[in-house]
Amino acid sequence: MKTIMKDVEFAWDESGRGHALVLLHGLPFQKGLWKPQLSALSRKFRVIAPDLRGFGESGLPVGEPSVDAYADDIAALIELWKTGPVILVGHSMGGYIALAFSRRHPKLLRGLIFAASRATADDDETAANRRSVAARLRTEPPGFVAEAMLPRMASEDNRDPHVLRAIRALMDPLRADGIACAQLALASRPDSSALLSALACPALVVAGEKDAIVPLSEAGIFAAGFRKGRLEVVEGAGHLVGWEKPAEFNAILEKWVDRTL
Repeated sequence: MKTIMKDVEFAWDESGRGHALVLLHGLPFQKGLWKPQLSALSRKFRVIAPDLRGFGESGLPVGEPSVDAYADDIAALIELWKTGPVILVGHSMGGYIALAFSRRHPKLLRGLIFAASRATADDDETAANRRSVAARLRTEPPGFVAEAMLPRMASEDNRDPHVLRAIRALMDPLRADGIACAQLALASRPDSSALLSALACPALVVAGEKDAIVPLSEAGIFAAGFRKGRLEVVEGAGHLVGWEKPAEFNAILEKWVDRTL
């Protein structure tokens, strides 16, 4: 499905009826990352997976890059979809956007689910690397981004070339403009750790046991920061916890959402 909003085209996939779950993909993926969740969770819920600005089929990013801008896009789409308050599910970068959303649009939230994400800001080295990647994307095709990120997406035990090819396909279409904008937005995002205890809505943090990007120790601290936080660990999963172990991930989400609503 597609619409024009703020002079930008936005695309999303949607299935099911009932209480709304809005799924925000990570970098450098697109809405297809959530196919296993769209299929399974739509039996009980209305599940909506948008392409963020500059990714998949959505239009080009404009203006100053920021996680707040992505959050405001999602808020406008929620109003368009007429869902009422939603449970927002964010994978990695999608989780950073969900935190910005919780600051700016708390009345639109029933709950928050974070998959392989964190509350802290980038350290200086990571932020500098993001800005370097954005600069390279002005003159180079974006294939180098996928090449650098792909080895860290699945569990270290999962080196099956078929799996890695499937993960690489989830990144297409790789769009230099969208990735560059996202890298700059993430490099400048604030540390949200102090925000967590003030959030009234419940939160679930789902971590992959073998995530090479967000370690379990950090996921535990993240979950403990919420007033109503819970940590669930998916054994054997890497950074793409919802894609690599969909049955386990979906069962965790369904159980938690049933308790929350």
